[in-house]
Amino acid sequence: MSSSTSAHTHNFDTLSSHPIHPAAKKALGSLPDYAFVDPTKLYHDSRSARLLLDSARASIAARLKVNPDEVSFIPSGNAGIDLTISGLLKALDNKTVVYSAVEQKAIIERLKDFSTFEIPVDKFARVNESQFIDSLTTNKPGLAVLQFTNHEVGTQQPINPIYKKCQELNIPLFVDATMTAGLVNLGSDWDVLLLKPATWGAPIGIDILVVKRNVRFKSILLDDGRENHKFSNNISIPHAVAIGASLEEITLNRSEIAKSLGTLINDLRQLLASNLDITLLGDPVARLPHVLAAVIKNIDGEALVSGLSKRGFAISSGSSCTPDQVKPSHVLAAMGFDNQINIRISLPFDTKDADILDFIKALNETMKELKESAGI
Repeated sequence: MSSSTSAHTHNFDTLSSHPIHPAAKKALGSLPDYAFVDPTKLYHDSRSARLLLDSARASIAARLKVNPDEVSFIPSGNAGIDLTISGLLKALDNKTVVYSAVEQKAIIERLKDFSTFEIPVDKFARVNESQFIDSLTTNKPGLAVLQFTNHEVGTQQPINPIYKKCQELNIPLFVDATMTAGLVNLGSDWDVLLLKPATWGAPIGIDILVVKRNVRFKSILLDDGRENHKFSNNISIPHAVAIGASLEEITLNRSEIAKSLGTLINDLRQLLASNLDITLLGDPVARLPHVLAAVIKNIDGEALVSGLSKRGFAISSGSSCTPDQVKPSHVLAAMGFDNQINIRISLPFDTKDADILDFIKALNETMKELKESAGI
C-alpha cells in the first residue's frame, strides 16, 4: 500500500484518514451495478443490493465478535458523535454522565447540555482510574464515556477496571475507539463502541456504531427502522463493502502491522529524544503503536506543518478536534501543557525505516529554517 497521498507526499497523519487500502480499492472496483441501487425496495436488484449490505455488516460484526444487528453505519465525525451521545441519553431517565477531560472536543461540547462529572488525567493523558471509579460509585451516572486511546497522544486508557465497575453498577460504558485504526484488539469491555474506518484505509464519510443488545438507545432522528433504528438514511453500499473488506484484511495482519509500526515509532522517539527543543508526549509503552506526539519549543505549529508539507510530509498540529486550524489543545491543557502547540505523527501501515530517516531530515531542516526566520 502506498504511504503517499501523491507522488511526493508521505501521509503521516493517518488518524485523520489513511490512504485507501488495496482491499477497499479492489472491493470498490469489482462491485456489480446493483450495488448502487436503493436496498429498501422489493424488486430483484434492490434485494440483491440489500444482500451486499447485509454481507458487509456481517463481515464487520465477525471481526468485532458481535452480532450483525448490533452494527450500524452512521455519519462520521461530529454528526456521528452527536447522534450517538444524544441517542444514548435520550433513552435514559438518568442523564448524568462521567467522562474524562481528554475526550474528543465534540463529545465534551455535546455533554455540556447535561449534568456531568469530568475526571482529570495525568501527564500522559491517562485518566485517573481511581477517581473515575469513585465518581461512578458516588454519583451513580446514567452513562460513562471513555476513549479507548487518546486521539492526540495515543495513550491507552484503563478500560478494563472501569468497565468492571460499570457492569457492577449497571452503567453503560460508551467507548470512543475512533483512533485505534484497527491495530488494537478492542475486546469486549464496552457497551457502546464507535469506530472510524477512514483510519484503516476505508473511504472517509461513514463510521461504525456498535450498540450491544442490552443497551437502550433512542434515536433523535425520525426512526424508520433503518440501521437498526440508529440512523434513518440509506447507506452507500459500495462504502460499506469497502469498510468490510479493509477491516477483514487489517484484522488478518494486525499483529504484524502493529509490531512493525511500534518498532518504527520507538526508533523515532529515540531519534527525537536527544533534541532539547522537543518534548515527547504520551505513554511511551501503553499507546497506539503508530502514533507519536510532541511539543516543540519556540516553533509555530502552522508554519511547521506548512514547512514539512513542502518537504513531502503531512502531519497534524494543534487540537486534533479542530479542523483546518492550529489551536492549543484541551488535551495538552489537561496534561499540564497549557497554551502550547503539539505535533502528532500517525504512520501509514507500510512505513519503512527510510521514511523515518527522511522525516527526521525534513523536520530538522524545517525547524532550522523557522528558527532562522524568527531570529532564534
